[in-house]
Amino acid sequence: MGSHPSALLRRPRTALRVSARAVYDRWVGCVVRILDRFVLRETATSAFTATGGCVFVMVAGNAVRQIAGEFAAGRVSAGEAIELVALLIPGVIPYALPLGMLAGILVAFGRMGAQQELTAMKSGGISLLRIAAPTLILSGVLALTCCWINLEVAPRANSTYRALLSGVASDNPASVIIPGEFCRSFPGVVLRASKRDDDVLTDLWVWQLDETGRLTQSTQAMTAKITRIPGTDGEPDLIKIVTKGAHIERLPVGENQHGKPSTFISMAEADFKFPVARTESVGKRKLRWLTTSELLEAMETGWQVPQNAKPEEVAIAKLEPLKQINAHLASALSVLTLSALAIPLAVRVGRQETFINATVALGVALSFYVLSAMAAWAKSPSVHPEILVWLPNLCVAILAMILFRRASRH
Repeated sequence: MGSHPSALLRRPRTALRVSARAVYDRWVGCVVRILDRFVLRETATSAFTATGGCVFVMVAGNAVRQIAGEFAAGRVSAGEAIELVALLIPGVIPYALPLGMLAGILVAFGRMGAQQELTAMKSGGISLLRIAAPTLILSGVLALTCCWINLEVAPRANSTYRALLSGVASDNPASVIIPGEFCRSFPGVVLRASKRDDDVLTDLWVWQLDETGRLTQSTQAMTAKITRIPGTDGEPDLIKIVTKGAHIERLPVGENQHGKPSTFISMAEADFKFPVARTESVGKRKLRWLTTSELLEAMETGWQVPQNAKPEEVAIAKLEPLKQINAHLASALSVLTLSALAIPLAVRVGRQETFINATVALGVALSFYVLSAMAAWAKSPSVHPEILVWLPNLCVAILAMILFRRASRH
């Protein structure tokens, strides 16, 4: 028995309807992908520009305050100055990236809102959360990157920066000597040179002191070369000075030294060796300069536990490294939470002016950092400071969800 004529007419219409639906879905998917790339490009351009500006301002401030003077005095060379500036960048990224993302998203979404581009996307049936998905994914990736920088890269860079700036851990120990000034960076020795060319010193004076700070020997050399000898078996490194054209005066030692004459020696070449002060004596490492493995080790032994410490002090010393780890993680998460807050805030403000958006971003960022500083002040284990450092992110996340919900209704 043959099919009814109406059934034959129905099949092509059904196939046509399915084909049209597939074409429509493909077209919608293509449009959404184009919109994703558009939103991602707008956000990334503004955010990275703002982050770069924040990094430049923070690095320039530290460079002018710390590096420029050392370079002008001849304590560091041009290559060392560039290296010091580069070492400053990882330390400021955890502070610059959340602020840059916040300002960049406010600028990008504020401009799209002012030009009715967000309204056009919503009228096409795309929710605000779906529009913001590329931005949130980018923020999540940057938050993970910032976490790695906080826990590993920035502490190592900070430690290397301090060591290089002090000159103790530098490959060129002569960098601690500023021509025309007294150098007391090495225990028991005072140095002064009229001129320095890399590791070669001209018109060098060396004054050697005893444990009481009394002068025991003075040496004046026409030229000298200073090198570093690595220590072994936990011993401190040694500084070796090889002098040429040296004139040495040895003062008498003992209780009746005032009535005894000094001994004068002239030598074509003479060398001196003395220990290097350990890095901790030049500038103690701060807790935030420790890497993850060092923080975990400090959690077991305690951080800078004083002698004859009370149990309460030991508990606080063991809690500080844990709080620092959580502070690093919370700082990285702020990239995501502040970005999530900036999206509905930009929709609500809806201003195209960059100055207005930047002002809003600065106000939000200052409020966030004030809350973070207040949480960091807590030290008593009874208030759980390792948990309090997450409070600013929690407040921002809750506020972001409320604003997202309100913005999605319009």
